[in-house]
Amino acid sequence: MIVLEFNELCSELISRFMARGLLPGFSALHQRSTVYTTDAGEKPPNLDPWIQWPSVHSGMTFSQHRIVNLGDGCTLREKCIAELLSDAGVPVGVFGSMNMNYRHLRGYFLPDPWHKIGTASPAALQPYYEIISKQVQESSRSDALTLTDMTRLGWFMVRNGLTVGSVKAAARQLLEERRDAGIAWRRASVLDDLQYDVFRCLNRRHQVRFATFFCNSTAHYQHYYWRSMQPQSFQHGAPDGEHASLATAIQHGYQSMDRLIQRALRDYPDAVIVLCTALSQRPWDTTKCTYRPVEFESLLRFAGIPTESVVVKPVMAEQFYLDFASAEAARQAEVALRTLYLEDRPLMYVSREGDQTLFCGCDITEAQLFDRQVTRRPHGVSKAFNELFYIIHTVRSGRHDPLGSFWLGNGHHEVVAEPISITDIAPTILEHFGLESPAYMHGVSVWPRIVRKVSATA
Repeated sequence: MIVLEFNELCSELISRFMARGLLPGFSALHQRSTVYTTDAGEKPPNLDPWIQWPSVHSGMTFSQHRIVNLGDGCTLREKCIAELLSDAGVPVGVFGSMNMNYRHLRGYFLPDPWHKIGTASPAALQPYYEIISKQVQESSRSDALTLTDMTRLGWFMVRNGLTVGSVKAAARQLLEERRDAGIAWRRASVLDDLQYDVFRCLNRRHQVRFATFFCNSTAHYQHYYWRSMQPQSFQHGAPDGEHASLATAIQHGYQSMDRLIQRALRDYPDAVIVLCTALSQRPWDTTKCTYRPVEFESLLRFAGIPTESVVVKPVMAEQFYLDFASAEAARQAEVALRTLYLEDRPLMYVSREGDQTLFCGCDITEAQLFDRQVTRRPHGVSKAFNELFYIIHTVRSGRHDPLGSFWLGNGHHEVVAEPISITDIAPTILEHFGLESPAYMHGVSVWPRIVRKVSATA
């Protein structure tokens, strides 16, 4: 079984693009799948992928697992799908699944780029993981990777499944960027191609029978470029001067996912190919922007926090962790960050995560802040906002929706109208391998329902 975890894809957009003939891979998988709509059963603020993907893998609702922040998945105590299969002797591979607690498996484990511990297994994957994590965490910066990083990545790829097609795609992207820097956003899709090369190589090397492959690029495009795709649906249209290519960014993302599906169908002709999205998105007419520190050290120094005693771990968008050497240092830093104000409003949100860790981010989300002043109270020291922060991409225009997709490529085509719980996915996967669900999984496998319907029509 190969599970393609394409984060937050929307069934409406899939159907629209399939009807136009743009997604032959999706169409082929759709025709051999029992197609379900999943319901996360949550509302904001508990409607985030780093909450729902633990539900997919654990078979537990948010009220059971209580995984709130991206990076907290490693604290989950119950065993999830891949570990249960591994314990049963099934070789498994986990490639980037979001916010999970896997460590050492019978096979391999590549954590997501925001993992709090961030230890890949086997250890030979660690250099690759660190470079990819750096690129993803700092994707809004064009200088995230150094020449040394690129050289190490290239050498790893050559030894671990790099294909001619991916080389051509990467070369084409870089050449086109030299002519037009405005298409740099497409790098995320090229990275997906390279990641799939490694995924396929690891599956072959470890002879896995179950593997997951996680992609976030299209979810990112939807969050930021839905307004560009259909400006008529928004009160505030696309920003003046926006690059014309962004109008097709979301379509580009779906077509990139389609190529990955086609590759999976070719590479694993006898496998059950599963498409899972956990959530979806819908248009969001807002002026919300997210901001990230230009340099974390500069922000900390401005707040009066000694930088030698802290480790910064960026997460997604504006969020980051600060790990301190002592509980007292963390307490002092929390106080210091709360003294930063944008005029009369607190600049940062700060929460304690254990004794020595803070979870932080810029709490201001409106546009047009660059001529405003940040003040450190009561000292009265000020700095321009744009000296401390930069905008991540553009105004957001897609928000999370609880309905997702679960396509079970079992060779039987049916579109099931009634949504199933997101917690039904883990028991379904376990039953496919002949395993019973542990008591903490409250979901119900869909296999008996499929078998009954197939038997009735035979």
